[in-house]
Amino acid sequence: MKIHRIGAFVALGVLLFATACGHVSREKQIAEAMAGIVQRYPSATLQDIYKSCFQDHFGVAHLLADRASVKGYIERELATAAAFDVSYYELCGWQGRFVRVNLAVVRDGRLTADELTDAFMASVAFSSNEVTEAWIAEWNEILQAICKAELDDQLANFQTDSMRLAELLAGGNYVMHHSASFRDAYHPHYRIIHRSIFEEQILPKLK
Repeated sequence: MKIHRIGAFVALGVLLFATACGHVSREKQIAEAMAGIVQRYPSATLQDIYKSCFQDHFGVAHLLADRASVKGYIERELATAAAFDVSYYELCGWQGRFVRVNLAVVRDGRLTADELTDAFMASVAFSSNEVTEAWIAEWNEILQAICKAELDDQLANFQTDSMRLAELLAGGNYVMHHSASFRDAYHPHYRIIHRSIFEEQILPKLK
């Protein structure tokens, strides 16, 4: 049975529109977006939240490859994946600049591997691989919002993960994988697409 759940996209998207209208402060927007991630993914850790926010900030730049390789990776992952998350898509991080698109859209025939590959490659123009102090400051802001909203109590090993992430960042390591608990619970198989490209090229085919 195919399941297409849009709640995550809508819930986070509402925050973006509200902020644009001046109804939600930056701090509240971050806190509510992080709360949405924790609610949707009870098995997520701080590492998984970091990954989503990193993807939101940088896009696909750290995954650069030629088109043939990108398509090949998609096809191999589809062939070997034992299970998929139930949502076709969701916004990354708290700004929603990028969207995670589940490879299940290709499995279910809603999109071709070529179409997803083209959307991924087009998203490179909106991405960056330049890590600056601005990212460190943003991550610290996200951490503060998590603690202020008392979401840290809902994240297993929060203090340990927080310290480990700080050490990795201090050593210049910025790209993180999903935690084992996240992978086991939710089977993430997706590609990151810029939101404008997603809304123009992919979303109409998922309605």
